[in-house]
Amino acid sequence: MGRFTSRIMEPAALVNFSGFLDLFAVSMIMPLILPHARSLGASTTVAGIFGSTYGALQLFSSPVMGKWSDMVGRRASLIVTLGLTGCGYGIMGLSTSIFIMLLARIPGGIFKHSQNISKSYLADITSREKHSHVFGQFNAASSFGFILGPMVGGHIAEWPGGFAVVGVLACLTFFLNAATMWLFLPAVTPSEHPETSPDKSPKSLKSTSGGYSFNIKEMVRSFRAINWDNLWDLFLIKFLGGFSVILFRSSFSLMSQSEFEASPRIIGYLTSYSGAVSTLCGLFVGRLAKYYDNDGKLYFHMVVLEVVTLFSLTVSPNLVWIAVLLCPLSIVTSVMRVMATALTIHKGRDQDRGALMGFSQSIMSIARMLAPFVGGVAMEFSPRGPLLIGTCAAALSLILLILRPQGDETQKVKQS
Repeated sequence: MGRFTSRIMEPAALVNFSGFLDLFAVSMIMPLILPHARSLGASTTVAGIFGSTYGALQLFSSPVMGKWSDMVGRRASLIVTLGLTGCGYGIMGLSTSIFIMLLARIPGGIFKHSQNISKSYLADITSREKHSHVFGQFNAASSFGFILGPMVGGHIAEWPGGFAVVGVLACLTFFLNAATMWLFLPAVTPSEHPETSPDKSPKSLKSTSGGYSFNIKEMVRSFRAINWDNLWDLFLIKFLGGFSVILFRSSFSLMSQSEFEASPRIIGYLTSYSGAVSTLCGLFVGRLAKYYDNDGKLYFHMVVLEVVTLFSLTVSPNLVWIAVLLCPLSIVTSVMRVMATALTIHKGRDQDRGALMGFSQSIMSIARMLAPFVGGVAMEFSPRGPLLIGTCAAALSLILLILRPQGDETQKVKQS
């Protein structure tokens, strides 16, 4: 019993638990936000502003919050972001007007970066060869929360005043998350992690006190000091690969209905099936990475498979083939997400990990903002238009990978 207790109290296990609670709380309320806004009288345009406001704030706040975690420490920044995000969802749940709902999106847009901070923390406390494994485990735990959350939120939403209950429950879940991290998660500064510190045990992390202060000038100088010549290609490759998948997912429901007359129930089953495959795959990414001498080769093979899968989806004759091809696509996206994170951390300096994770999140925010618009325009010409554009975007990322191979150890920036 004592060994089991010590196992679940390990820093990595605590961070995985935090990731689970994080996406569990978010996914409980996210599917209900737009229907509740419409019930309060919001037009489709105003409802769209909700998503755009959140995405725009995330775009600009991600690097700042990431660098802030570099400066003040992961534990402190994680606790603050979880607590303030919870406040935002609590206010949203209790809101009775469109204006209050819009204001409630601001805390989440600014502070909802707990996933990136958690990954930076995991990178700080584990050696490089274990990064693929710990990131895969974290993504799997988080995805499991994302699978359970909508079911719980959907059932509660059917109660009288259900949206308010879901909002308060999401808020309390974030508060529980923050309290757990405050009570049990050991502090670690970016300059004292297993790759540079002689003592690699979690016990040494408990005595780490941080000692960083928030300084805007220092933050701006650190952004300029990042070696962008060594990172722009990876960010562009990640953008193209992520954009192609988001483009497919954003138009999947409409394409399935128009091309194959799929019912909402079938689409729901296919979506859950895809999420379950991604979650299961996350548990085995570390083992898969052991068969490669560097992460760049695995990432390259996944991009090749992504191009082939998206093209196959474009020419699929029926819904059965779509269901079959969703499996490799889910595997590809799960592995690519882990490998992209590992490559970003490996190519950057240790003291810039949080900032790089923030910039990486900003890149994906742009993809999430562009994909629905591009997909909508493409579907005006053909239901499979988004898939064709997505295949082309993935092919461009593959060409760039051939021209600029990733994972070369000589590209690793020397630690300062």
